[in-house]
Amino acid sequence: MLFKEDKLARLDAETIRRSVGWYRWTHDLVEITGADALEILEKIYVSSIGKVLPGKTKYTAMLDEKGEIIDDVIVMHMDEGVYWVSTLYGPRLIPWIEAHAEGKDVKARLITYDWDMYAVQGPEAPAALEKLLDTPLESMKRFSVAAGSVNGIPVYVHRSGFTGENGFEIYCAADRTAEVRESIAKAVEAAGGREIYTLEVYVRSIPMEKGFALKQDFKHLNPFECGLGWSVDLNKDFIGKEATLAIRENPRYQMVGLVFDWESTEDISIWERVYLYGVEVGRCAQAIYGYTVDKNIGFATIRAGIPEGTRVTVGPNGSPATVVSKVFC
Repeated sequence: MLFKEDKLARLDAETIRRSVGWYRWTHDLVEITGADALEILEKIYVSSIGKVLPGKTKYTAMLDEKGEIIDDVIVMHMDEGVYWVSTLYGPRLIPWIEAHAEGKDVKARLITYDWDMYAVQGPEAPAALEKLLDTPLESMKRFSVAAGSVNGIPVYVHRSGFTGENGFEIYCAADRTAEVRESIAKAVEAAGGREIYTLEVYVRSIPMEKGFALKQDFKHLNPFECGLGWSVDLNKDFIGKEATLAIRENPRYQMVGLVFDWESTEDISIWERVYLYGVEVGRCAQAIYGYTVDKNIGFATIRAGIPEGTRVTVGPNGSPATVVSKVFC
């Protein structure tokens, strides 16, 4: 069945939800510079990047010409004319930029191996970091980034995270990572927290409970079909805009949550079929156990118009589930 009791995983989830936990999770980083950097970013992302001032960041999506999401990222305006893009697909982003930047003054380079990122997440994250960092955390709003230091080691502090909790991301040069790691571990422990070990908890279970999806979950979806319409600036041009306007008026699919019955008896594979009265109506992007909600949960892409509360089955053995909001708690 989907639910497999794991004491360490439960402890990790409860630590993030109730206290504070830390873990290393370095995304790919692409640095984008040049006189035309902003013009290219405006072209490839659906949000208005020009409104992101230095020291601010923005969650946004990149579409293909069909209006389907091919990546979701954080664009970080690090300094005047210097942008970092946090993505899980850096080697794919650079060719995409190059393909749409002919004749433009823009340079994109992978800097993933130059920087390490440590996430400090949970209600007590500010308390854990306030004595460690020289950055005034109380003045940092969500989606802001600032230079600081940890015991004299330069770092960048990003008020963000992938947990739905209060949290920060600390970027440090890769050659100073051992020192920063030790300092973070001590600060979090002093605040009553601990290191988080379970990848499935901080990448899938905890984020899914709060409705945070991975890029793979957006397969074939437009932002208006998966609850990200708020991120789209229709007052500017971007790749996939024409298709986006059509989909906005006539959505094909919707991204929903699934809650599985306890009597589910099979593991749900990625992109398993979803059935309504025996008729295929979509696919289950992923499923996992949510330790906060104590339920087997999942994300699914299903036919537009199917309401919450609808009973469906998933997979060849017909695991029963209910369509719900994709935000579980």
